[in-house]
Amino acid sequence: MTGAHHGGHGPEVAIWKASIESSAPLLGDTGTRLEIVVIDLETDRRSSATSVDAWRPPMLEAGPGSSTARSGGSSGSSNAGWKREGRLTLPADFCTPGAVLIRKSPTQEGAPSVDYIGTIKLVSANRVFHFPAHSWVSSEHGWRVFFEGTAYLPAATPPSLVDERLRELQELQGTPTTRTLERRPADRIYWYQTYDDLSSPGDGGYRPALGADPRRPYPRRLATNRGATPGTPDRELPPAKGDKPWLPYDEQFSFDKAADFNGDTLTAALPAAFAFIAEAGDQRRLTWLNLLPTAVRAVVRNVLRTVFRYAEPPAANFDSFEDVLAFFGEDAAVRGSNTSPTHLYPAGAGAAMKGFGAPQDPNNPAPFKTATGAWDFRLDSAAAAAINDQIAADRVGPVYDSATGAPSNAAATAGVTAYAATAADPSANGARAATISAPPQPGTPSLIGRLGSAVWRRLTNDPSHDINNLLYFPVPRVLDGRPDAWYADEEYGRQALAGFHPTAITALKQLPQEFGSAIRGEHIKAELQGATLEELVAAAAGGAKPRLYLIDHWDLSAYWAEAEAEAEAARKAGKKPTSAVQHAGRCLFYLRKDEATGEDSALVPIAIELAHPGTHKGGSNGAAAAPLPPTAGVVYSRSELVASPKTLAVWRLAKAVFRSLDSSIHQLVAHFNRTHSTLEPFLIAMRRQMSIMHPVAKLMLPHFRYTLNINRNARASLINAGGIIEKTFSAGAFAMRLASAVYGKSWTFKGQALPEDLRERGMLDSAGKPWLDYPFAIDGLDTWAALTSYFEEYISLYYKDDEAVEKDVELQAWWTEVKTEGHGDLVAFGLKTEQQVWGFTGPIAKRGDLVNVLATIAWLASGHHAAVNFGQYDFTSLILNASSLVRRPMPAPGEPAYKKLTDAALGPPQEKVFMTYLADPFSAVQVLATVKLLSAHARDEHTLDEANDYLVDPAACAANRSFIDAMKQLEAAIETRNANPANWARYGLAAGTAAPLPYTLLMASSPPGVTMRGVPYSVSI
Repeated sequence: MTGAHHGGHGPEVAIWKASIESSAPLLGDTGTRLEIVVIDLETDRRSSATSVDAWRPPMLEAGPGSSTARSGGSSGSSNAGWKREGRLTLPADFCTPGAVLIRKSPTQEGAPSVDYIGTIKLVSANRVFHFPAHSWVSSEHGWRVFFEGTAYLPAATPPSLVDERLRELQELQGTPTTRTLERRPADRIYWYQTYDDLSSPGDGGYRPALGADPRRPYPRRLATNRGATPGTPDRELPPAKGDKPWLPYDEQFSFDKAADFNGDTLTAALPAAFAFIAEAGDQRRLTWLNLLPTAVRAVVRNVLRTVFRYAEPPAANFDSFEDVLAFFGEDAAVRGSNTSPTHLYPAGAGAAMKGFGAPQDPNNPAPFKTATGAWDFRLDSAAAAAINDQIAADRVGPVYDSATGAPSNAAATAGVTAYAATAADPSANGARAATISAPPQPGTPSLIGRLGSAVWRRLTNDPSHDINNLLYFPVPRVLDGRPDAWYADEEYGRQALAGFHPTAITALKQLPQEFGSAIRGEHIKAELQGATLEELVAAAAGGAKPRLYLIDHWDLSAYWAEAEAEAEAARKAGKKPTSAVQHAGRCLFYLRKDEATGEDSALVPIAIELAHPGTHKGGSNGAAAAPLPPTAGVVYSRSELVASPKTLAVWRLAKAVFRSLDSSIHQLVAHFNRTHSTLEPFLIAMRRQMSIMHPVAKLMLPHFRYTLNINRNARASLINAGGIIEKTFSAGAFAMRLASAVYGKSWTFKGQALPEDLRERGMLDSAGKPWLDYPFAIDGLDTWAALTSYFEEYISLYYKDDEAVEKDVELQAWWTEVKTEGHGDLVAFGLKTEQQVWGFTGPIAKRGDLVNVLATIAWLASGHHAAVNFGQYDFTSLILNASSLVRRPMPAPGEPAYKKLTDAALGPPQEKVFMTYLADPFSAVQVLATVKLLSAHARDEHTLDEANDYLVDPAACAANRSFIDAMKQLEAAIETRNANPANWARYGLAAGTAAPLPYTLLMASSPPGVTMRGVPYSVSI
């Protein structure tokens, strides 16, 4: 019986019940070849090693709801993990286990092997002890230590655990020699490296490294140490063919996350699908093939020849606005959703929407069009099967190795690739490609044999894992039930406060000419309800409620000269430069008052200032105009342009071009800079300097879950040379250099705290409340308040006073390393002072400062990221609402292009000219599929209304439960706000011409999928 004592002729012993739980799949030999040793907290003695193989065989364990599920498996899927139970014979005086040692043995053939350990539980007659491991154990690790869940500051560490605490940190730190060596799969060493891995092979694929350079300052990433490419010391060698860049096992996606299409799809399935689509439309566009993993490249090459019949390229442009809406035609027809606007043109203007176009000629179908004219980019079933099955094999990760040991990556990939090459027979003369069931591995069981048929079905049979599900585009919420919203000025202003990028707007407290703008009072006088520009600016500067607001994206001009030089060099070399045009611009908004009540009624754009590389060469502000200064552009005045149906198109185009700039800044700055890249060094330093026993580590680790994996994926196919951002955003090859420029100019850690961010932008009154109906700020400040309240309670449990904070050696080592190694460029190169960047100098000396530091990190990883990420599909999939790409310079008065636009007949003829400036259909489908992927929650999402699994101390768990309750109460409060018609930025629009679009992005809970809500703890997608 548990806890029974046995004496006899030997020393007295006690029998304890023990269990190991894992949420990774139960495979052929999972959970075997494990040994366990117990370290007693009181006596510092170690038990003899016990073989787990003597316990009961591994049992299938239901995954949903278990505490370990989120780290290795799923917190809500049908996937099950495994559990082993048995007995431990311990000395009778072992009363308080403080840690356990776990060792995994290689296979009988000597091959490496891994297992995922979720939690370990030891039960005596008197007490239950939990050991939250949440870690992959490899046979190459030797003995791994896992501590009982009680949190200890360094000075309070029990003497019996001091050495193990230090030894575990040393393993993660490495030595000055080992931390710079190339990584092996089972390595656990964390160190820093510049962004020198953004280049791609081939001509034009070089991108300069970001970081460690005053011209290109940037945070550091996790070191992979593959060495420099010969001749280019700032260009890291790419991984071996078929390999992914190294990542510690414990930072990799769980099985469920990897299996879902929002796991590794970014680096595998999407490029493969785009390769098929590109080949289908135009052989010359097959650049995506170079981005594919070796494992799928051969499949793509063969299937391309057999699936498609189209001879002509995909449409170069959209024919009309309805042609853009036809992207959602299939879903709109199924759901009965009307997407056609009814008030697009002024009454009597003689233009109307014409539907999706003429019926298709069945003998000559247009590429990617249905008979009704709706766009359909879904793949032939054979092509989809080729991608689905092969990508499934590519995504299994450490789970694959845990079955019977790990063949080398190269060997595994070679088998996959060899099978892929024969999966489709190019000699079949049009026959459908064979469905791939599983690639055999020479000398080892087949993939199905290793994973088990149930696991393989989990990877391939779920409809949500079909690539065609990703290429099916539901009507986005910005359009659904509100077909007249996207072009309304009131909606344009509302989205600055409650859209996909609500973090750029600032209150205008100085005259535009003071920062170099060409906007003047005469451009906006008719919009100001009797006031003047000077009066409104002076009032705001004096502390009155601002009525003018600005979004300024002039930073996008930073690389114009360099971009022009590269384009000219390409032309001289006989190459076609990119067709995208990177504009810079500003948009001025007015907070309109209801004439009867005097209450705020809408935020509307009233002037847009735009420039492009040719603007300052003369003739762009009228045929005879003098060149504009480099800080100014052409001003498009709302009051002047909306007066005529002809020039109304110019105003709408100016809005579309500026929204495209906003999309670039959103993706590069608000999204990637402020969450993904800037948070990574905080985790690297935490892994290196702060023990898992540390209360701060236990509090913060959920806020870094999957961040390193998603950042690795982003560098592989999103922000790299030739990646999705460069292909589909106007910044093109300069995208990440622009991100670096903005980081160097504007980023401070101090300014990332939400209240400080809002104050710096002038969006709060003297009481700290938003000046206007600003859903992101209102809901965000409530989230911030809940975080800080929770963190204050938690920190007070472990730090009794400020002195305890200052004397915490692990905390201070973490903070110092973040500032000097992870984010060292800004101060080291004299771009800013330490005070400016961090808000104070030296160590963290106060509990209040520590709370603010941790709350800032947690806010960026959770609320800020959710606000700028999970609305992407529902706002930006509609190209008319937010085009990622601008292909032509914005026309200025007096230019032929301006005349062509304004002289075109209203309706489809003018709309066709209009659409030549925005994204083409092929670019659009890439953006839609990408943002659909990025906007989706995984099955194992860990949201703020769920428990922190690292916490064991009762008081800490109670504080966490109070925070969860606060998140649920906030959801109810947000629902109430969204239902109140007085909240015009959430509810009303254009005097009732469109349905409300509630602001839900900061509601904590969410089911899987694209939901436009849900706040995960971490940057996990």
